Amino acid sequence: MNLKLRAYFLISLLAISWGTIPLIIRTSNISSLSLVGIRTFLGSIFLLIFVLKKRGITRQLLNSGFVLGPLLAIHWSTMFKSIELNSVAVGIGLVFSYPIFVIFIETFRGQKVERFQILIILAGFFGLFFLLDISTIASPIGVVYGIISAITLAFLIIYGSEKSKEYGGLNVAFIQVIFAALCLSPFTVSGFDWMIDNLAVSIFLGFFLTGVGLATYWYVVKIITPLSIGTITYLEPVTGVVIGALILNESLKGLQYFGFGLVILAGITQVYLDSK
Repeated sequence: MNLKLRAYFLISLLAISWGTIPLIIRTSNISSLSLVGIRTFLGSIFLLIFVLKKRGITRQLLNSGFVLGPLLAIHWSTMFKSIELNSVAVGIGLVFSYPIFVIFIETFRGQKVERFQILIILAGFFGLFFLLDISTIASPIGVVYGIISAITLAFLIIYGSEKSKEYGGLNVAFIQVIFAALCLSPFTVSGFDWMIDNLAVSIFLGFFLTGVGLATYWYVVKIITPLSIGTITYLEPVTGVVIGALILNESLKGLQYFGFGLVILAGITQVYLDSK
């Protein structure tokens, strides 16, 4: 397996595992902001263990935390609120409109975006639109949260990918999570009792999905472009919607199945064309 295929395999597994997050949000009797605070707190502890061994944190990377941390805190907080206020399909579907914003930002920056890449992103986006099922929107403010989450994620990916290539994925993951944890610390404190009572879920969310997940993500960003990653991470909302249907009894309609297939096809096409 060549380096690019390995990277696509890792980001696919990561996207599928992150698709379990909506289930945690919808089944936890705690505010979404406290849940995000716990996630960043435990994630920073997990990453600190490895960062201390490598000692790769520089002043320049530390300064970038003032951008990375707040962006991550806003992205996760608004994503969790969007999922909390609407169905999983609507909430996570809105968030994953972010590749469209990545295209806009990259074009504005004067970066060349290949035509085939735009077509694949648009195909995945239309699949996501059908998967979204706008008729089930219950909260307009939840829609606003989802769009804000998508925009901040687009900026975070573009800014963070450059830092990852310069300072290493593990270091970037730690810096963004520790600064985000500081931003969200008041909500973490209010949810501390829940974290202790639900330690297994908290560790899964904080250590695995956050610590291991972000370190993996920023490693992959050094190998394949943010836009390419955006196509594959459409698997996250697909997984979330499937879990919502199977466990939370959220209904799926015919067009949603079509959207599901379109997202999968876009991902397969991305891997095939980019790894030839």
